[in-house]
Amino acid sequence: MQFINPQFLWGLLFLAVPIIIHLFQFRRFKKVYFSNTPFLKEIKETSQQSRKLKHLLVLLARLLAVAFLVFAFAQPVIPTGEKVVSGTRAVSIFVDNSFSMSSMGSEISLINQAKLTAQDIVRNYSESDEFHILTSDFENRHQRIYNREQALDLIDEIQVSPSVRTTAEVIQRQQHALRNYEPHRQAFYIISDFQKNTTDFPQDLDTSLTVNLVHLESVESRNVSVDSVWFSQPIQIINQTGELLVQLTNHDIDNPEEVNMELRLAEERRPSGRISLEAGETVVDTVTFTINRTGWQRATISITDYPIQFDDDYHLSFHVKDNINVLTVHSGLESNRYLSALFRGIPYMTEDLMRASNINYSALPNYSLIVLNELDETTTGLASELQNYLNAGGNLLIFPAAGTGGQSLNVLTNELGLGSFSDWTEGAFQVGQLNLEDPLFAGVFEEVRSDLKLPETKGRYRLPGATAGSGIPLLSYRDGRPFIAKYRFGGGSLFVCSSPLDIDWNNLVANGEVFVPLLYRAAISSGAEERGAYTLGKDRLVSIGSTSAESQAEFRMVGSDREFIPGVERRAGNVELNVYDQVQKPGFYDVFRGDELYRTVAFNFDRRESEIATYSALEMEELAGDHFSVISHDGSAAGRVLLSRAGIGREFWTWCILIAMGALLFEQLLLRFWNSGSRQKAVAR
Repeated sequence: MQFINPQFLWGLLFLAVPIIIHLFQFRRFKKVYFSNTPFLKEIKETSQQSRKLKHLLVLLARLLAVAFLVFAFAQPVIPTGEKVVSGTRAVSIFVDNSFSMSSMGSEISLINQAKLTAQDIVRNYSESDEFHILTSDFENRHQRIYNREQALDLIDEIQVSPSVRTTAEVIQRQQHALRNYEPHRQAFYIISDFQKNTTDFPQDLDTSLTVNLVHLESVESRNVSVDSVWFSQPIQIINQTGELLVQLTNHDIDNPEEVNMELRLAEERRPSGRISLEAGETVVDTVTFTINRTGWQRATISITDYPIQFDDDYHLSFHVKDNINVLTVHSGLESNRYLSALFRGIPYMTEDLMRASNINYSALPNYSLIVLNELDETTTGLASELQNYLNAGGNLLIFPAAGTGGQSLNVLTNELGLGSFSDWTEGAFQVGQLNLEDPLFAGVFEEVRSDLKLPETKGRYRLPGATAGSGIPLLSYRDGRPFIAKYRFGGGSLFVCSSPLDIDWNNLVANGEVFVPLLYRAAISSGAEERGAYTLGKDRLVSIGSTSAESQAEFRMVGSDREFIPGVERRAGNVELNVYDQVQKPGFYDVFRGDELYRTVAFNFDRRESEIATYSALEMEELAGDHFSVISHDGSAAGRVLLSRAGIGREFWTWCILIAMGALLFEQLLLRFWNSGSRQKAVAR
């Protein structure tokens, strides 16, 4: 026999109380002499031996009640022979502290219930055992082994966190922490509500191990979340309408919900209506606004929803360029006058001209778009510089010269791995298809009119192809061959036209509905996708494109509550900032390079916790398999059900309570019926 809480055995000292009471109440018989009266002779009094027996039985009942009540608090355990492990045991306990654990259980929040459960599990083991405490944060301090008192203190410090881990990730981390202990000395516990979208079980678990899954059940089932927000158009333009698409989900599968939605743009608040969602429904709503500022912008979509609120806000950052610098490289004395007229008509676009024989290579990174207009010759030096420009995130648009002029570009296209221009053909060729699914033209036309004029050409090349991929057709001829194709290189994009820009060969310049958005969006597009939002605890690398930064001291990130210096990593020609664990709260963080604002980054909580559907204890038993032991916890005193599962033994505290109650009942029966029975016998006589 062992006791989980042996300190309560001091309560046995209270056994002296009923003994003292018994000694004071026990009175010896006294002899009283009466005359020989017939009335007195008929009375049969209780004998001295009977009274003593009654008092002893009452005393015994009281002693049993006090003793077994003390035993119940001390929690007696009889170790089972097949589970007893001598020596030090290593116990790993995972306490799920994700957002879903802030929900209410039957009496207290799930996170507090989990902490109490974890502390009772620790107390169920001996002081010589060692403990590994793990949470969803996967902090460095959660990789060490602690004694019992240290483990209890560590559990007490656990708070709700935005981090989310799957069951398989937790088990892998627990096994790694206890890898230096023999399997029969290891014990694993996972305390969680076991949400369906984060619960998975590894199939390659060591057959000698058993993982105890302590299931906590929430009484809340209501939640509406803002799952994601994105622009319908990938490129945002000043003085045009921005269209945000907002995805919302009602996670309550039984009841419909209604929420108010609001757009916060910088410091301005704009109500966006009331959204109705059926039970379990996901909807995509549209929020429109006018883009009236340039530079980095902050947008937040908010809803009103209770009681779960961590997923009610979604932050999004985007950039609107204030001025677009374009370089046109040409071979003749003058560039294409239609092209220059277009740039002069847009106040926030500036065109610079350079002749192919006199290019300032050091200035190339200053331009958002470089146009090669019918060059007679392309040197290997220019080809190398343009390749670096593309990899660094620049955009290049090529118009070949007619006849054999396309061959002058083969030095560049071969350098890029595209192959050569070929098959110059003269004739009448009609462009018949516009690729509206590509971001370059997405959202330009609300609908394609039947009378929309598409370009016609009098000569064309077969575009270079296939080593680096055949490219994405933006406009295609009626026979399916591409008129203009887009290729991705590094962080930039290459646009190649199959026909010269000269009006004698190509009337693209006369089709303003196509030509203007083509050039404008080619100038402001990026080959690498610019992310509007990142996820806390999941995304640690923030891409800032290609830059010449060499040290992390060049950058700093400033949020509403902190400022820190991120790490700098180079990957595939791009620079990425590693925020490590510095970003703990959702919101906006400005990236400064020196004193200049380089970009704004938005962070949001992980939406996996929004899906509040959890597995029941019965479902867990069906899914878990042979190496998992499911323990259903209904909020009662933690550890009572866990003792037999902990490998310690079988608990008998309930039997102690029953024996104590039985002793008290026996005492009451003695006091009530012993004397009455004697009196009835006396009367009968």
